[in-house]
Amino acid sequence: MSHYRRRAGLCAPLFLAITLRVMLGAILLQVALLTRAQAPAALPPVSQAPQNFTLLPDRGNVTVLKLDDQLRLGKPIADGQALTFTSSDVIDGIVERDMHLKGRAQMRRNGAVLKADEITYNPDTDIADLLGNAELSKGNTIFKGPKGQFKVDAREGFMESPVYELRDTRGNGIAKKLTIENADIFVFDKATYSTCTPENMDWYFTASSLEIDNEQKEMIGTNGVMHFFDVPIAYVPYFTTPIGNQRRSGLLPPVAGYNSNNGLDITQPYYVNIAPNRDLLLLPREMNHRGLMLGANYRFLEKEYSGIAYGEYLPYDKQTGTSRWKYDWQQRQLFGGGAGPGGIPMPGSWSGYVNMARVSDSLYPTDFSQSIAGQVTSQLRQEVGTNKQLTGAFSNWTIGAKAASFQTLQPDPYNLVQAPYNVLPNITAAYNSQLSPVALDSTGKYLSLPSGPKTTFSSDYTRFAYALGSNFNAPPPGAYTQADRTVVKGGLALPQITPGYYITPTVSFQSNAYNATPYALGSVPGAKGFTIPTFSLDSGLALEREASELKSFFGRDMLLTMEPRVFYAFTPYQSQANTPVFDTADAGFGVSQIFTANTFIGNDRVADYNAATLGLTSRMIEANTGAERANVTLAQKQQFTGQKVGLNGNIANPTTYSDTLGSASVRLLGNFSADMFGQYNTQLNRFVQTTLGASWRPTLGRSLNFGYRNVWSPPVQPSAQNGQTTFIPAATTTDQYNFSGQWPITREVSVLGRWGYDALTIKTLNTLVGVEWTRDCWTFRGAYSQAVNTSLITTTQILFQIEFRGFASAGSNPVDIMKLNVPGYMPTSKPIPPSIYENYQ
Repeated sequence: MSHYRRRAGLCAPLFLAITLRVMLGAILLQVALLTRAQAPAALPPVSQAPQNFTLLPDRGNVTVLKLDDQLRLGKPIADGQALTFTSSDVIDGIVERDMHLKGRAQMRRNGAVLKADEITYNPDTDIADLLGNAELSKGNTIFKGPKGQFKVDAREGFMESPVYELRDTRGNGIAKKLTIENADIFVFDKATYSTCTPENMDWYFTASSLEIDNEQKEMIGTNGVMHFFDVPIAYVPYFTTPIGNQRRSGLLPPVAGYNSNNGLDITQPYYVNIAPNRDLLLLPREMNHRGLMLGANYRFLEKEYSGIAYGEYLPYDKQTGTSRWKYDWQQRQLFGGGAGPGGIPMPGSWSGYVNMARVSDSLYPTDFSQSIAGQVTSQLRQEVGTNKQLTGAFSNWTIGAKAASFQTLQPDPYNLVQAPYNVLPNITAAYNSQLSPVALDSTGKYLSLPSGPKTTFSSDYTRFAYALGSNFNAPPPGAYTQADRTVVKGGLALPQITPGYYITPTVSFQSNAYNATPYALGSVPGAKGFTIPTFSLDSGLALEREASELKSFFGRDMLLTMEPRVFYAFTPYQSQANTPVFDTADAGFGVSQIFTANTFIGNDRVADYNAATLGLTSRMIEANTGAERANVTLAQKQQFTGQKVGLNGNIANPTTYSDTLGSASVRLLGNFSADMFGQYNTQLNRFVQTTLGASWRPTLGRSLNFGYRNVWSPPVQPSAQNGQTTFIPAATTTDQYNFSGQWPITREVSVLGRWGYDALTIKTLNTLVGVEWTRDCWTFRGAYSQAVNTSLITTTQILFQIEFRGFASAGSNPVDIMKLNVPGYMPTSKPIPPSIYENYQ
């Protein structure tokens, strides 16, 4: 078997010869490219050019066509300056007064083409009369009829009984008469409009008068009737609708459906285009079991700030007899400095943010949310904050401040949710500096990668407060009404990094101080802080080899890697039994957490640690592209002393055993992927966590997905100081299955669905069954869903939509719920934009 080598890089002496050859080849290639990119020789004079050919530079006396990416649109020319070209089988008359073109007659001017069996043109009046198979085309607009008359320069005229086609929108139809007012405005009498092909006119719109404005991209009509399979389904005396992607004010298609909580649920959106960088969406919503709700969604985007403000208000709920409301305000603000790509603040900038959301009562999301994610919401945040990067001598410093409160909902009165502490305020300062020398090694041949001392320091002051009344009588999170916490952290690391290996020793510390006020004096001991140091050593090696045995399977060159990693950390034990918990939780036990020294996230706990973690990762990588096709990771932590610090106090009987972790992912060429994760407890001889997922997506619109998750939770000890009053034994807390997919059963019909099952409660969590029927110019979508919300009530929804492609849609929009429930879901009605050369003549 081929041996593994250290991963190649600038510091690997074995790679020097190849590196020099590649660099020399790259330099010679640039010279060669520059030579080929020289300007072509001058074209011969026009008088010498062969007719009907576009001449190119000499290529061995071979004339070739221009490639598609060489086609370019020239500068626009005024009609008065453009030349007129004519052709026909027979031409007679006086050129400057009266011209008669007979037999395959054509006139061309500035991209406009007139065709007919016979054309009579008078240059004095600029009127062209077309008789027999008349046709006018300009850009992607085509009109055909038995006869017509046009002013060529003014682009005015009329046509009898026209058949028209607007390729920009795939629109087409017929009319009794066409009047062309100018180059962009067309007025039809007794017209039809559809985006269906003439052979399959499944839907069409009729109107007494129809005006299409190509410049404003809108269509205006009177006495409009919508027909679906020749059945009238809607009438409007006057209407205006966009025919392009430009934003404009007006009614949007209504959203309708049925919900078991609200009955028939209809929303009629109205869009207000205030400015290019701001708009407003009005959302009146009628629910026959609840009443009329008023909603609005305002969006704004400026150079210094951007955001969204959303609100809903129901003056009187028929079910509860009360008024109900919701608001959600999110904004990002740049007070000073600049912003880079994507709005990311530049160094030295000062930014801020607002994130405010609140509802009138605990059952509001359950009753009114139109998504599964919204129905299971149990906590809303109200937060403001700011962040400033210092400049000059303090450029390594960043300071920030924030304040946050939480609204904890209690939709189930028999299963109360614990509320977190409010943060009023939080002030931080952080220092980060890394010296990165770039120097040659001792031989002077190789350039070392950036590495060097890395220094970090941070301070954090937080005032925690809690008010029962604002959280719908939620159980308190701890034994304190208010507390001040100060956290100071510091660290020094000396990373040594090369392409083949790395080693990083780190020394750090954390110091906490508290000033806490309990609900009742003497109910708990005084809150105590701590100062704890930590030492860690992280190291790894990267080896790789060519996997020639896999080329026959993948059809391309592959690399296999072996990446062993060793991590050791030591943190001395210090009791934190009298240290409260405000914003800290167990970090869990995953592939990333096993290589960290602290088993908690947050600032209230530092785990005692004396353990080494050994891990091994192997990857399968495409040699040419670097795409990762598979990876496998195994990791085991060996504790030399048992961990005594727990989240709710000291661990009574610490042990030195540690679980074994394993993860794997596969991405095969047939669009099959699988991900697996397992945590195995050697003491209990069982899997503590198991996650499986697989997906097969052979083509767009075809997907099958499977997911499984099982979690066993360890026991939770009681702690009055941290709000845990009872002992919770170990138990399996999650055992769930999920199946979903989308698949076409015919060329027109596609089905999709999802089923979620909880094996612990032997209950179906959610069900979705949907169908899509796509024809040439319309798509029908229908969905039936059931989901268990936070009140343990099953909510049933029926959603449907008929989308008339390129025109409008009717019914509710089930696309969002399909995307949320079926990974890989793709709507089947994405239109193909027309090419600017599609109607080239």
